[in-house]
Amino acid sequence: LGVSSKVIMNKQKIIFIIIPLFILLLLLFIYFLLSINKKNPQKNPTLPFSPSPTLNKLQIQQQNIVLTPTLIPPAFTGAAIDPQISQEDIDMSTQKYLLRKTTPLKQGNFSIFFDYSLDKFNVILQEPKDVAQASFSAWLKNSYPALPEDRFIIK
Repeated sequence: LGVSSKVIMNKQKIIFIIIPLFILLLLLFIYFLLSINKKNPQKNPTLPFSPSPTLNKLQIQQQNIVLTPTLIPPAFTGAAIDPQISQEDIDMSTQKYLLRKTTPLKQGNFSIFFDYSLDKFNVILQEPKDVAQASFSAWLKNSYPALPEDRFIIK
């Protein structure tokens, strides 16, 4: 009984080794086949029947046709054809632009800075404020007469 039990044990060991090895080889074979398919996918399957191309030549006679568009005046667009901007507005814009280019400006009794967020000039008055205010008003009237005082924030 001793020899036959050893043979049976050896056969069981061989079976436990061969079956996992077989499964491993089978998995590797499947992986190999799938990787080949991914590398070379079929782009266009061939059709069993493909029609042959045909050409139909149409002869078109060219005619010399001259197209002239009919001009239709546009309907009202909302834009003025000749906008009327007053000379006062033009002068105010020009003077505002010139003063904005020269800011920051420091005079004897006051300083002027332009605040782009408010689109106004900031005037900082020196002490005494009433003298500086009078000086600023006189300077504004002489230098930039078209600019109203509401364009200035006096501090």
